[in-house]
Amino acid sequence: MNKGLLILFASFLILLATTYANAQPIPPNIWEFSQDYYDVIGEPLLSASIVGNPEYESGETSTIFIQLMNDGLIYGFDTEQTPVGTNETKDAQKELDLEYDVNTAINIRSILTSSNKTPIRVISGLAQGGSLRSGEISQPIAFDIEIYNNAHPGIYELVLNLTYQYQYDVKVEGYPDQKIDYLFVTKNQTIPINIIIKPKAFFEITNVSSHLIPGEQNILSITYKNTGSETANDAVARISVTDPFSTNDDQAFLGTLKPDGSYQAQFTLTIDDDALPKVYGINTEVKYRDKHGDIKISDVMKASVQAFEPVSLSEKIGTMGYFVIIVVVLVVFGLFIYSRNKKNS
Repeated sequence: MNKGLLILFASFLILLATTYANAQPIPPNIWEFSQDYYDVIGEPLLSASIVGNPEYESGETSTIFIQLMNDGLIYGFDTEQTPVGTNETKDAQKELDLEYDVNTAINIRSILTSSNKTPIRVISGLAQGGSLRSGEISQPIAFDIEIYNNAHPGIYELVLNLTYQYQYDVKVEGYPDQKIDYLFVTKNQTIPINIIIKPKAFFEITNVSSHLIPGEQNILSITYKNTGSETANDAVARISVTDPFSTNDDQAFLGTLKPDGSYQAQFTLTIDDDALPKVYGINTEVKYRDKHGDIKISDVMKASVQAFEPVSLSEKIGTMGYFVIIVVVLVVFGLFIYSRNKKNS
């Protein structure tokens, strides 16, 4: 495709391009002059990198900062028309000076996206990046991201979609009252952005064992399993109870739980006498240290427990209990008769 056709095609693209709010304005594409002395050949080329640590944890909502750099190059230039006379020479020199902005990116707009297979959701939308000359670095551009709770550790790719304009050609005419024609074209770039999801311990409740009777002290057993990919050190399980429960024993030491490791913890609970017989939910979590020694706390889990009807007196005593009571009564009565008869003798 020769340059004339490319110019017509680029002009058509500019007419179709949408200008976003707050975007940096660029001169209109006016292509009226006949004089065109030079063509400087080049274009912008943007690269992107994460500012700071690219590691995140599953379940985390955070802000990722991305910095752009313009690595645009100038490949050479062609002489389209030789200037004649002093005025044209000065017009040609002015044009040549402006042509060297061919590798400047103007009105940079960026959108960060993730695929359906990536356990990451990008919350932010369009972000403005200003303009960058070749060799310049942008201010960090912020994007809010959410890492899914079930995200496995590994390296995941996001895509930074960039759209910007650059000056494709310039014409200068009319020295000393020089008028300038600009032709801008739009360029799109997609840049992969890799982030790391760190290993993490996850906990699930695999078993709950209890027989909770109102008015009595009860034992609640909860089995915790580390379903994550990191060992949990010095793990301690905690429960949080509300009415009708009370406890003075709300923590249990689990020790070291490696991936797929389990431990059954026991807690002592008391239930109010008037508690309704039904299923209750008790919140629980695990506090532990990761491999760096940092304290971490798991997501809150819920243990379902069943409260039963209060045990009646007859159920508590049972048949043997009644027999013992009768024997005790008979013995007491016999002792009473014996004592009274002894006094009368």
